[in-house]
Amino acid sequence: MPRLDANRIGASLKHVAFVRRIVVLETTGSTNDDLRRLASAGAPEGTVVLAERQTAGRGRLGRIWESPGGLGLYLSVLLRPDDPIDRIGRYPIAAAVAVCAACRDLAGGPIELKWPNDVLSGGSKLAGILAEMRHGSSGAELVLGVGVNVNHAAEDFPESLRESATSLGILVGGFLDRETVATAVLARLGATLARIRGDGWGEVADQFLRYAPDATGRRVRLAAGSSGLTAGLDASGALRIATANGVVLVHASESVAIEE
Repeated sequence: MPRLDANRIGASLKHVAFVRRIVVLETTGSTNDDLRRLASAGAPEGTVVLAERQTAGRGRLGRIWESPGGLGLYLSVLLRPDDPIDRIGRYPIAAAVAVCAACRDLAGGPIELKWPNDVLSGGSKLAGILAEMRHGSSGAELVLGVGVNVNHAAEDFPESLRESATSLGILVGGFLDRETVATAVLARLGATLARIRGDGWGEVADQFLRYAPDATGRRVRLAAGSSGLTAGLDASGALRIATANGVVLVHASESVAIEE
């Protein structure tokens, strides 16, 4: 498989103003961890780390993200938001919208979102986002980690995942250039971030709801054991759940279980 090249990716992203620096690693534990170290050393917003392979890739809730060499897109983006704290939750939503839109651009078809930021095709996992926030010495540091299954064949997934995972290559029936995928994801992300930092949050929230049909009118069970109906997004980016005791807000770091 062709190797990722930082200069080529950078050249294809000249029109994306927020991308400031691109780092490509051969093998790493986690691109999120690498980017945190760069952030601590003063890296600017818009620093992007990509890796050919991760040995300790992770998803939400401590899950493992399988990251075999040369097959997927494993990248992390550094943001330094100065938004009010009650708007930081909009960023994971914006990232989910951007990645889903990019996958639709590349593969078409009924690609959807599952709360908060799993990208699915036909119920099988195609991509995911892990948002990690902390306050460093130079202010807020938000790392958005993105994993996209690009050129995996079914046999490239662990046997336990073959019924629940898919890739862009499987969807289109052929090979996709990973730099093209990276450019599509980062360009969509740049545009979506610009919208939520302007006055376009309503548009982004509406797009999320179009991509995530279960986010409205679906009965779900909360971690505490109660249940209710999904009722769209709050202004903070949280999922609204209408329960017998009122509306409960579920944030992107939390999960809900769909009741069949």
